This record gives sequence, structure tokens and C-alpha cells, in this order.
Amino acid sequence: MNGFVNFIRDNFSAFLEWMLGIPANFQIRSVNEVGEAAFLIFVLVLPLGVMFLCDRLMKKHKPGFIGGVLLTFLVLSLALGLMGFLLSIPRLSSSVYDTFPVLCVGSPVFNLILSVIASFGSRLRNHHPIAGILLLLGAGLLFAYIFFTTFIVFLWPLINN
Repeated sequence: MNGFVNFIRDNFSAFLEWMLGIPANFQIRSVNEVGEAAFLIFVLVLPLGVMFLCDRLMKKHKPGFIGGVLLTFLVLSLALGLMGFLLSIPRLSSSVYDTFPVLCVGSPVFNLILSVIASFGSRLRNHHPIAGILLLLGAGLLFAYIFFTTFIVFLWPLINN
């Protein structure tokens, strides 16, 4: 049991180190190039779209608070998992064992927190639209940061080789 707890603690702390270390390691030197600007737009727009998709699904199906948390958690995890799967294809020749546990332990914790915020924002949006939208935007921006972290964790070894 101690080995499992140490495994979770080590990989979660590694995910936090990646999250906090990315701004220092990854710097976009100029936004004049189309590729870098497109990358920034992709990293910001796609997670915000996923967050508002979750809101739309919660409005359509009306699952309640806990059901909304689970639905949002499923959609956020699916988005990160699909992106991680697609990014792991170029790394098939090398070992993905170093990044896989870090992401599988680190991102679900943040996805669960963001799911609670998004479900609360969706329910709040019914009575207080501005506050609900601000909560959804905040959760979307935090998810964009998690999305960006996941993207860089997979691509960083490919870039540095």
C-alpha cells in the first residue's frame, strides 16, 4: 500500500512541477509567425469550447449537480485522453512510461475540480447569467492551462531530442 501511495505522490508532484515549470521552459519568442499564433489560438479556443460544450450538454440533459460533475469530468477526461493518445503516436518508438503515469495521476484531480466548478457555473447560469458565464470562463481558462500542460508534457521530449 505504501508503494501505491508513493507512486501517486511522486507522479502528482511531477505533474505539478510540469505545470509550474512550463512558463519558465516554454517561451514564444514572437507572435508574428503564423504557426505560433495558430498554436496559441488552438490551445485557448479548444478547451474553452470543450467547457461550453459541457455546459450545453448539462442544459440539454439536466442531470443535476452530481450528474453534471460526472458528465463534465467524462468530457474533460475524454478530451485530454484523446489528445494524449494522438500525441503519443509519434513517441511509439521511445518510452512513454515516463509521461503516462504523470498525466494519469495529475490531470484527473484537476479535471474533477474543474468539473465541480463547471457544474456549479452551469447551475448558477440559470439564475445569475453573468456569474455563471464568468465561472465557466474561469474553469475554461484553467482547463486550457491543463490542456497546454498535457500538450507540452508529451511534446517536450520530442522537441528536445
